[in-house]
Amino acid sequence: MIIYLFSFFSCYLIGISKQRQNKRIGFLLFTFLTVFLCGGFMCGSDWRSYELIYETIDWDNYGYDYYAEPGFYAYMAIFKLFNADFWHIAVLTKVLCFLTFLKYLKKYLQDDVLLGLMYFVPWYGFYLFIDCPMRNLMAITIFLLALPYLLKRDFWRYFLLILLASSFHVTALLFLFLYFFAIKKQSTFLWVVIFILVNLFFASRTFIIWLCSLLLGNIPFMMAKIEAYLLDENIFAEGRILSFGMLIHLAFFILLLIKRRCVEERENGIFIFNLAICYLLFYRLATTIEIFMRFQLYFAPCYCIALIRVAQSLAFRTRLLYITYLLCVASIGSLKIFADYRYIPYTSYIPYFLQGDYPSFEYRSDYNHRNSPYEYKTEYQ
Repeated sequence: MIIYLFSFFSCYLIGISKQRQNKRIGFLLFTFLTVFLCGGFMCGSDWRSYELIYETIDWDNYGYDYYAEPGFYAYMAIFKLFNADFWHIAVLTKVLCFLTFLKYLKKYLQDDVLLGLMYFVPWYGFYLFIDCPMRNLMAITIFLLALPYLLKRDFWRYFLLILLASSFHVTALLFLFLYFFAIKKQSTFLWVVIFILVNLFFASRTFIIWLCSLLLGNIPFMMAKIEAYLLDENIFAEGRILSFGMLIHLAFFILLLIKRRCVEERENGIFIFNLAICYLLFYRLATTIEIFMRFQLYFAPCYCIALIRVAQSLAFRTRLLYITYLLCVASIGSLKIFADYRYIPYTSYIPYFLQGDYPSFEYRSDYNHRNSPYEYKTEYQ
């Protein structure tokens, strides 16, 4: 548990100090975060299915008997040609993705990148890199690589990268539409109206399912996804218009509208602001149907950037209070580590790699179930 708390509290402490400009300290902290987030071994959940997929991959049956998108399958199959160990691939993939996220945050936040990580790590990093929905993570990473072409108005390169991202996770297809409005400034009044309408209409899970079926139900592949994610999945979201989380995000929505000039006057500010507001709109959807959280994650880096740009515009004392408030909200995001078996106990791949001695799949798969003090433990006792 301590390592989880240290990962973002250290970003806060160094981020508010003069040491945030110390390149050596920054390098050490970035290295720690990379090793910690990308080196998780028996913790998490999705790795079980991905490891089994990798073990059964065969170029002779490519295109048959698999459920993942074809780009992910091909990516794994390439490594299979060289008989690479699955965990070498998993760790390498996560490292490359994390460095892409880090580069993106640093591009827009400069010396305040640690403050961005302070918020990003507990809210999104734990899920993306430790629980690790790898297909979704890779699609988001490719999406980040596509965004410069959106800003340059290079449609075809953006289009091709989004198609590539969708071959890892189909959710990426939605973001083709960003090209047509993401860099256009919309009035505050319009954003308020959209926010109110989304909160009213999309509080109903039934309405969302009906709309998705209407728009995508004629596509067999997409209908299968709708059934898997919207109808069959165990949904925890309740769709309440008012909740503690919604109040926090409503406060951020109002804050961003008030401070939008502070966000927009910096590099690619209109674009960053628009995507931050889109994140808040998808948060509403995710509180109704949990799977929409996957769409939120595409906007999460820009949302973090927008929140820290607000901090950069404040006087010293107000800035410190605001950043401390962000730390408190980040701490709320970290409560997911106590929700079930996935995060605690945390184990690292590195000691096993150095020893060259790896436990069996069955041992690793059951490890957190048996040793976690949290939910679902009794199923494995």
